[in-house]
Amino acid sequence: MKKVMSVLTAMYLLLLLLSGCGGKDSGPAENSSEKSSDQAIKIGVSAFPGWYTWYAVQGFGAFEKNDVDVELVWFNTYSDSLQAFNSGQIDAVCAALSDTISPAINGVDFKVVLINDNSAGADGIVAQSSIKSLKELKGKTVATEVGTIEHFFLLNALEAAGLSEKDIQLTNMTVENAGPAVISGQVDAASLWEPSLSYAASEGDTNLLFDSSEIPGLIPDTLMVSGKVLKNRSAEVQKIVKAYFDGMQVYAEKPDEALGYMAKQADISTEEMKTAMAGARLFSIADNHAAFHEQAEDYSYLPYTAKETAKFLLDQKMVSEELKDPESIFDSSYIDKLYEDAVDMKVPDTQVE
Repeated sequence: MKKVMSVLTAMYLLLLLLSGCGGKDSGPAENSSEKSSDQAIKIGVSAFPGWYTWYAVQGFGAFEKNDVDVELVWFNTYSDSLQAFNSGQIDAVCAALSDTISPAINGVDFKVVLINDNSAGADGIVAQSSIKSLKELKGKTVATEVGTIEHFFLLNALEAAGLSEKDIQLTNMTVENAGPAVISGQVDAASLWEPSLSYAASEGDTNLLFDSSEIPGLIPDTLMVSGKVLKNRSAEVQKIVKAYFDGMQVYAEKPDEALGYMAKQADISTEEMKTAMAGARLFSIADNHAAFHEQAEDYSYLPYTAKETAKFLLDQKMVSEELKDPESIFDSSYIDKLYEDAVDMKVPDTQVE
């Protein structure tokens, strides 16, 4: 199945969003000394569609309405935002759950306080058109970047089809190179994220076999906050969490205006931003509460997702030891305080008609 967008538009938009070429360049945060309570809380944001929502929150004035001073710090390169957070240059950061595991094992003091979204189509497996199902990948060459979340996604997709990594010929290749490789026929299939996914699914004699919408919860995107800020400025963190969901409520009511704020930061059109958001399922307060508290042996439950992701990273020698207490990286108290009054909160619809 093909993505319903032109190749050129998809590549232009998603390269801007996800490869670090787009967005307003405010650069990485500078080193700062001990923060006083009247300084803005700095949140690191980088180029993933679901994280542009913070610019809608800012645009709607939700921080001011909740009487909290926030500075959104833009990073063209996602890894730079993580380094800035881990070194104390910023107070919070938008991060994939998979990127919270190593800091937790290495003793970085932080908690995940909310989920922005789950990947719902922004990751997928593209194959030659002659391959019609995941089961048909048995014995085929499949490319992806070993040790990344895309590798983890591939293993879960194979498991859903009754296969394992041993059943395929895994080729270690960067995601950026794996897309052209499947288009040219160099490999039979590839596990990809955007922008490579849209390009590979739209170009050449290929088809999209499987995407992340079929494994809900596998790839959550979160907000990590430093332990120091949680200890010393907890009331402000509560206001930030409330402001975020206030902004999402207005986004649901005024999607074009919200997308306009987000598109302005990305230097793209509102329509292009709408297309980019289709791969993200935004979370409400109730969705967050369920993910934190409704225990299950599947990816709907955050600690389970953290545990399974940590096992994968250990198997790939990306971390030095197991994550002993997955629940320890989460602090649901900020969501819990909002939950009772927000069960019926409307969630922005990100799907493209």
